[in-house]
Amino acid sequence: MIQVIYDDSCSFCRNIKYSFNNLDYFNTLSWVPSLENKDQRIDSNLLRSTIVVIKPSNKILVEFRACRFLMTRIPFFYPIIILLYIPFISLYFGNKVYRIISKNRLCKNNLL
Repeated sequence: MIQVIYDDSCSFCRNIKYSFNNLDYFNTLSWVPSLENKDQRIDSNLLRSTIVVIKPSNKILVEFRACRFLMTRIPFFYPIIILLYIPFISLYFGNKVYRIISKNRLCKNNLL
């Protein structure tokens, strides 16, 4: 199962979790609030500023790569997945857009 660690104190993050959870028809995602995270490899400051995905292979993904990985597991996003894998361009713009959204999400723990 894919573990997704999110900032439970942020209403935007909770809404994203709720939306993704409703679209997860195959129940592949396990959502864990950042305060309940027990993984020592992940810095608490990182958890307050971004979403963290732990793949079944124990690889950790953050920011745009985490979002892109989650979207590949949700059938609703299949029509646009190819756009998220354009070499160089998708990672550059994806991370830029992710950081803009992350900075402006108006959470009390926002550190970016």
